[in-house]
Amino acid sequence: MVKMGNFLGRVSARLLSLMELGFYHYGRIIAKVPAFFIVLCFVVTGLCSLGLTKFTEETNPFKLWTPEGSEFLQSQEWQQTNFPSDVRFSMGIYEADNVLNKSVIMEMLRVHQVVVNTTTANATWPSLCARIPAIRFAFIGRKKRETRKRQPRQAGSSIDGQLDWSKLLPREDYCQFLNSLEEVCMENSLLEVFDYDEEYITSLTQEEILQEVNEVENSAVTGLPLNVSQFLADIKRDNAGNIIGASAATHSWFTRINKLAKNSDDFMDDAGTGTRVDVTTFHWEQKMIQNLLNDTERPPDVQFYLMAASSFGTVSGDSIRGDVQYLSLGFGVVFVYVVVMLGRCNAVESRPLLSLLGLSCVGLAIVLSYGLCSAFGVLYGPVNSILPFLLLGLGIDDMFVIMEAWRGLKTNEQHLELSERVGLTLGRAGVAITVTSLTDFLAFAVGSTTTLPALRSFCLYCAVGVAAVYFFQATFFVAWLSIDQRRIEDSRHSVIWCWKISGWTPNTCSQQDLCYSFFSQIYARVLLLPLVRVIVLVVTALLFGVSVWGMTELRQEFDPVWFLPQDSYLFRYFEKQREYYPSSGEKGLVYLGNVSLVEELPRLQRLTKDLLAIEDVAEVENWADAFTSYWGDEYDPDQFSDQLSRFLFSTVGAKYRSRNFRFSSELNCSDPAPPVTASSVEFQYHVMESSQEEVKAMEDVRAAVGAINFSGEALVWARAYGSWETNKVIEEELWRNLGVALAVVAAATLVLLASVTAAAMVVACVLLTLIDVAALMAWWDLTIDTVSCIDLVLAVGLCVDYAAHVAHTFLTHTGSRSDRAAATVSTIGPPVLSGGFSTFLAFVFLAGSTSHVFISFFKIFFGVSLFGLYHGLVFLPVLLSLIGPDSHATTLSQPPPHKSHTNTKNNDKLNNNENNNSTHPPQQKTAMMTNDSGSNGVERGQAVMNKEDAAVFTLSQNQEQEHEHGLGCERDNPTLPNTPDDGRF
Repeated sequence: MVKMGNFLGRVSARLLSLMELGFYHYGRIIAKVPAFFIVLCFVVTGLCSLGLTKFTEETNPFKLWTPEGSEFLQSQEWQQTNFPSDVRFSMGIYEADNVLNKSVIMEMLRVHQVVVNTTTANATWPSLCARIPAIRFAFIGRKKRETRKRQPRQAGSSIDGQLDWSKLLPREDYCQFLNSLEEVCMENSLLEVFDYDEEYITSLTQEEILQEVNEVENSAVTGLPLNVSQFLADIKRDNAGNIIGASAATHSWFTRINKLAKNSDDFMDDAGTGTRVDVTTFHWEQKMIQNLLNDTERPPDVQFYLMAASSFGTVSGDSIRGDVQYLSLGFGVVFVYVVVMLGRCNAVESRPLLSLLGLSCVGLAIVLSYGLCSAFGVLYGPVNSILPFLLLGLGIDDMFVIMEAWRGLKTNEQHLELSERVGLTLGRAGVAITVTSLTDFLAFAVGSTTTLPALRSFCLYCAVGVAAVYFFQATFFVAWLSIDQRRIEDSRHSVIWCWKISGWTPNTCSQQDLCYSFFSQIYARVLLLPLVRVIVLVVTALLFGVSVWGMTELRQEFDPVWFLPQDSYLFRYFEKQREYYPSSGEKGLVYLGNVSLVEELPRLQRLTKDLLAIEDVAEVENWADAFTSYWGDEYDPDQFSDQLSRFLFSTVGAKYRSRNFRFSSELNCSDPAPPVTASSVEFQYHVMESSQEEVKAMEDVRAAVGAINFSGEALVWARAYGSWETNKVIEEELWRNLGVALAVVAAATLVLLASVTAAAMVVACVLLTLIDVAALMAWWDLTIDTVSCIDLVLAVGLCVDYAAHVAHTFLTHTGSRSDRAAATVSTIGPPVLSGGFSTFLAFVFLAGSTSHVFISFFKIFFGVSLFGLYHGLVFLPVLLSLIGPDSHATTLSQPPPHKSHTNTKNNDKLNNNENNNSTHPPQQKTAMMTNDSGSNGVERGQAVMNKEDAAVFTLSQNQEQEHEHGLGCERDNPTLPNTPDDGRF
């Protein structure tokens, strides 16, 4: 282990020396020509922004949340190519104490009239509705109630299964009869009992309404058999079994897509259904939704809930995009916080514009990330809206580290030329932000290997964004820092830079630093008391045990409904649907293509039996069973095409005609059926409680269909399979991504920290944080789904930052473990706390969001901030004080003393500042201010550094005993927070 540690130390020293010297020279160059680098950043951003011309937002839920290459996507593609549906479905639910009351029936009629009267510039309800033939004889259609009372079943029905007009009438006469039938719009509701006749409904008493509902056998609109119970929920009956009330009723509308528009440019993708719809139909649906949700004329005792075909895509998408407004609130609060923490509270040393420019690095990074990813064809999903919040938090962390390194310049270094000071600052901070940015980048890079498109897209955008923030903070922000520092040294106003304040001196109050005083004088001392250390270890152990128990309660579940805001009309609809109609399980289809149906008829009949043998399948509706029953002994395989045509135009088989068959040419009543290109069989599942049951049911049906060995293509499809496929892989994807991310982060941390023990402690803190966050998810009603999977991968990159800062700083200090732990907390504690708190501020306003994406993000990252800071600033320092690794400063060679050089231009100003704030005695200040004019201090001090010396460029800047180092931040004495500097948190 010792040999391994020495080897890692040498390797890490070589690597860090190159990085530190590189950052040092980079910082010097930036400070000398800041304008060039500012323009360079804008040019790079502008070039990358050209990729936005190829920006495309993916809204198809199946292309976002379903694993690539899954069987569902293959079936979906086959269906859209070979079995496209041109019918769209919308439904409303009425809720009242009794929906059979006359006032509620009249409200149903008003809603019907609203839909019928909905018009747009290019569409009306009659022009868009799907139509079916109506068999309306005088005694089936209704004008007077007496003419309808208990009439015998007529055309299109059967008595004891014997009567069927398609067999009784000659084929030519029957087809002529069908062609003469009026076609009516498909609209299913309780109003079919009353033929949507306002005059007739108005004339009925409550008793007559109930009598109509209980006696109806056929629809007064279509003449087809009608079962009113299918519309009602929570039905109440009297002792005789008659319906006397119900709490809810459904109302359905069917529209048909314009096929001509579907094949032209006049169409759009419907995010809710994952299919295409013509623009005319889509806009009419939006108008219908607007009209139906207008409740000004709705009775107060009636509630109406709506779901249109296009509702899901528009509501979920608008929710996520609308909640991006919280970014402006978060940006504003973070800006105020950064201004307060970054500078001092006086007219010159305050840094509001620098704070704003530092935050603008996030904007540049967002443009670069979006542009570069779009240029390479990476899709943009709705979850990517989180990216600005994430980059805002990360950008602030880097800015704090750089400013802490600037404040940490020693007193003799503060008199160097500005370019030298900026070079020293970036030389020390560059490694720190590289460690954290690299671990974040690697975590996202690992996440991008997933099979879930939405997760891969988000991780790619994040990886590019993290790299961009890193570049802009090290370049754009540092360039403005050098300019802003020149302003301060020239006594110019912090906001009005052209205003030079003559004779300015800082006020005493602005020089106070309560945060550093607390950490160095109180927190570090209290935390490392023996009793407190024992308490911390016990609390951490208890927290770990409770979290492990809580994590066992975390379940795996993904429901697309969660993407709807809870205050949306669509979310309320699904709540009522599950409340009143819970018995309806998911429906599926078995598709057959390139199959000879006459030869496969026995296998099709076997399919029904095999599917019903699966415990999770509730029912099967197979046209082959109805076909063989319809023809019975008359079935002739040689006449299959002719008999199939007659069957599909019969009353029994008409419902299968458009639902379950696609032909090579148009099907006519009087001719044999043309070749069948595709057919389908419908089935329905029972309601299942868990995602594991759903996945098993899906696999069982697929196995049953595969075992039949159809001669052609046989595919199983259900709309729910999209989310079930995700549930099938999401847990495996989560553990794989977390495992690989942890391994990569551990390797990177090991190389950069050059200590097995320190790297192991950092990884342990990350694991403890993730376990605590997982338990919090279970307690906060979150599940393992695609969103939480994304957030947990992000958590790996974020929570490692807290521990890595502390571990790296501990390795750079000398002395006993307790002394080094105290010095570590004193120096790195404030910036780590500020970074974590500012990250929390970046997304705290998401707590008020109604989007599942943003709410999940807030809950998980609240846990990451809370537990990450606890393990980084409480548990890890205690652990390091007990079993921490040796200091790098004691095992690596020391460089020669650094010679200081005074910037003569600003000597008087800095000297004056020292007189107000420095804690050094006058003679020491005089010695430190000795000016070796005509020479460059850094060049003279650093030119003698050989390669071995460079290995510890920032680990040991001089041999003074009182020096203290942090991860990009250091002080002459951690207990003296008022060491002079140029800016304060």
